[in-house]
Amino acid sequence: MFLKYVSIFFLCLISISVSLSQNTDKPIHEMERDFNKRFFDKNFADYRGDTNVNVTYYKLNLYITYSPNFLSGDVTINSTSRVNNLSNVFYDLSSNLTVDSILQNSELLPFDHSQNKIFITLNNSFNSGQNVAVKIFYHGVPVATGFGSFEFGSHNNNEPSIWTVSEPVGAIDWYPCKNSPSDKADSSDVWLRCSDQLTAVSNGSFEGMINNGDGTATYKWHNSYPIANYVISLAISNYAQYNFYYKYSPVDSMPVLNYIYPENLNNVKAELDKTNFMLDLFSDVYGPYPFLNEKYGHAEMGRIAGMENQTVSTMGVFNADIIAHELAHQWFGDKITCRNWENIWLNEGFATYGQAIYHEAVGGITAYNEFMRPTMATAKTAVGTIYVQDVNSIAQIFSPNRTYAKGCVVLHMLRGVLGDSAFFNTLRSFASDTALAYKTAVTEDFQNAAEQVSLQSLDYFFNQWIYGENYPKYNVSWTTEAAGNNLYKAIITIQQDINTFPHFFTMPVEIEIVTQAGDTVFNVFNNSQTQTFEFITNSKPLSFTIDPDNRILKDVRGDIVIPVNFSLNQNFPNPFNPKTNISYQLGKPSFVTITIYDILGNEMAVLVNGIQRDGSYNIEFNSGNLASGTYFYYFQAMDTEQINVLYENTGKMILIK
Repeated sequence: MFLKYVSIFFLCLISISVSLSQNTDKPIHEMERDFNKRFFDKNFADYRGDTNVNVTYYKLNLYITYSPNFLSGDVTINSTSRVNNLSNVFYDLSSNLTVDSILQNSELLPFDHSQNKIFITLNNSFNSGQNVAVKIFYHGVPVATGFGSFEFGSHNNNEPSIWTVSEPVGAIDWYPCKNSPSDKADSSDVWLRCSDQLTAVSNGSFEGMINNGDGTATYKWHNSYPIANYVISLAISNYAQYNFYYKYSPVDSMPVLNYIYPENLNNVKAELDKTNFMLDLFSDVYGPYPFLNEKYGHAEMGRIAGMENQTVSTMGVFNADIIAHELAHQWFGDKITCRNWENIWLNEGFATYGQAIYHEAVGGITAYNEFMRPTMATAKTAVGTIYVQDVNSIAQIFSPNRTYAKGCVVLHMLRGVLGDSAFFNTLRSFASDTALAYKTAVTEDFQNAAEQVSLQSLDYFFNQWIYGENYPKYNVSWTTEAAGNNLYKAIITIQQDINTFPHFFTMPVEIEIVTQAGDTVFNVFNNSQTQTFEFITNSKPLSFTIDPDNRILKDVRGDIVIPVNFSLNQNFPNPFNPKTNISYQLGKPSFVTITIYDILGNEMAVLVNGIQRDGSYNIEFNSGNLASGTYFYYFQAMDTEQINVLYENTGKMILIK
């Protein structure tokens, strides 16, 4: 789901209707943060539903009117008993709706509808593995909760626009179901009767439209793939259609169906045209698009947000980031669904990283880094573990900083740990695993995929980044010394701040050392709170950088580049007129003086006179009214108490006017 962050990141709705002419360039996290300010949290205790049954099929047969707003119809639910002697079941449905009757094989069943559940007494008992089919008749006006689970909206001077965004628990606001992501139905049908002036859109393949001859039409949609209850959807409006085909082989293609408000169609065509490129890209990275036998597409709604409803994302804004985010969800969220909301990062972190993959594909590694830089900054503000501790709070489940941004950064860091080849093979292996594909997964399933591909044990990585908090804060110091035979030794110490859990972070770390002969990158494994590493170079070390490619979510205390020792460089330019630059390095905090003398030893100027911390410096000297000639600059660094001289040197410069 993509609440307007997302560049990211990445569910996702804002509570006001807007025209597409508005500025929609805010990142997904900001979009989501704005959204959460406008919508209340919905608390829910039992989100696992009736564990005695396994749902196999939903058929929604609904009649929806606008002005007056009303929903009526029936829903057939087929389930398999998981126990012997099953005589009672319950399904979830908001108590704001009224259940009229329930049938089992044309026989009325007794039921009690209370506390957002329908408790049903079956007409006979069922043993494990037997099919239990009920048809529930109901009616009412859905009351939207969460992210706006069912909305009667409008656009363009009160044209009707009706849509659903059921994640995480809002499906019960408009149809009876087992309200748990862990129980995916094998297939579904959605039949929607509405005004014949409108078009009704849902999941899967379009099976046809029946004109009922009374001012209404029934649209039939069939989904033949396993589907989670929260991505069963509907969208109804006076849509204009913009359709094309995605050719996924020389002889096969799939329809891409776009249902757009007529007044907005011309403005969004260019963005929609990017879909085929993204389908190709993600198919290469993750494996074939999961629902090739049906379709992909978009249905417009009246909020700035996006929702990854299976095969037809419901969208309130169209730009490359949100299109990429919702499309990536078709693999991660729809094909493989988080088994519980604690593991929602497997949906949202992955979809957000899909945006990064898209940016890299169109703009190279520079564009990828530009995407990751603010994402990592946002991730640093995350509070708590990526594994959601409080699933009774929608805001906690869909925390933009943690679930979206930090979840995305975990994949970025894993890519750095594994290398590109093993990382992308891991994504493809995870998405194609027959034990998980079209089913559900938890974090450990993804970890297993990464370990099988990379042949590495990754307990340390997932334990700290998914079940731990915060990120490493490195305090770094270094010294150098001659090692004989024209070799040098660089000694670098990394000391981490004490964290809650883990107490310190274990990570492979790259250290780049700049020498007079060039740059060298060393790889170390930092697995202690305080750890010292020694490196031998064949040229004098000048500076170093921890994690030069920004592969780790971290802070580095002090200058990332620290001078090895004290030095004074030749001024530049030389000769000069009227200005020149004098640069120098301090190996430790010092009291520094830089004095200019003429050839007779007369003091002409004092450029520096005070305490400076260790680091690299550059100072400009303006000769002013001095005459042409030779001058000297005397550099002295004393300890901060001005007792001992740590370093001194003199440079010669020529002024020509």
